[in-house]
Amino acid sequence: MTPLLLLVAHLILPTPSPRGRVCPATPEPHLLVVPALGLGLLLFLLLGSAAVTTALLLIGGTAWWVVRDIRERGRRGSREKHTAGFLGLLDGELRAGHTIAVAMDHATEALPADTPPELAAALAQVRTRVARGLSGAGALLAGPAELASLGTLWQLSERHGLPLAPLVEQARRRIDTRLRHRAATTATLQGPQATAVILTLLPLAGMAMGTAMGADPLGFLSGGGLGGVLLVTGTALGAGGFLWSRHIIGRAAA
Repeated sequence: MTPLLLLVAHLILPTPSPRGRVCPATPEPHLLVVPALGLGLLLFLLLGSAAVTTALLLIGGTAWWVVRDIRERGRRGSREKHTAGFLGLLDGELRAGHTIAVAMDHATEALPADTPPELAAALAQVRTRVARGLSGAGALLAGPAELASLGTLWQLSERHGLPLAPLVEQARRRIDTRLRHRAATTATLQGPQATAVILTLLPLAGMAMGTAMGADPLGFLSGGGLGGVLLVTGTALGAGGFLWSRHIIGRAAA
């Protein structure tokens, strides 16, 4: 039994790659298949019920996806906010009559300390290229998605000889408009989000009421047979409905 548990623990906690140790990042979903299988095997050994194990994996997977989605949305919002601030600084430097190299130097140096690392690294690369007399458009297009619009406008400026300052201001206004729209939409969608959570938790309230009335819903659902089928089906439907509601609300707030 002990060797089997050690094997399961090895599957759940795989050794990170050297790249992951140097540059930690959010694991991709397909990289979590083996740890999930290992966790499922461990739960099955401990609980002895395939239905309960499947339901717990569905709940855990849903919770992981929601946390990952919330964190990713927060990181994207932070990148957009700092990108808008950087564009405002760059626009001011260009309108003050500075060259693009000097403007990039000043705007990059004025970045706040909490700037996302990937954004700061991309801007530092652009700054280096511009200081060498090269175009920064390519580095912007290869960086975070929030800088892609600036890279496209930079290419247009170089190709057609347009002044860069008005284009930078346009990119900043576009991001500011998107941020205001997202903030207003998020505030409006607080009600639907709360409704989705309540509807997802309603089966738990029903089980609590059944227990209070003298029934044994937990024993029925965890006892296998029809109860196990109902447990897995109900958990899958509840998790799927909650994820779909999150998807719809996220599309509306995008």
